Amino acid sequence: MNVRIGDTVEVIHHMSNRGTVIKIYYIPVTANIGPGPLSKQVRVIFESQLDGKTYDMLGQNLRIVRE
Repeated sequence: MNVRIGDTVEVIHHMSNRGTVIKIYYIPVTANIGPGPLSKQVRVIFESQLDGKTYDMLGQNLRIVRE
């Protein structure tokens, strides 16, 4: 996911919940099914325009809003 701080994102399963990215960080993956190196999981913290709360979500559950 090519997201940057300041981008507008929305939650895939709740598209009215969109907001501005505050922080992006990566956490290590500890479980693996097959052989090979483990990649890191992208976590995105954003401030919602819907209710003003701050959400910490997986990057795969978000999409970038291009307007």
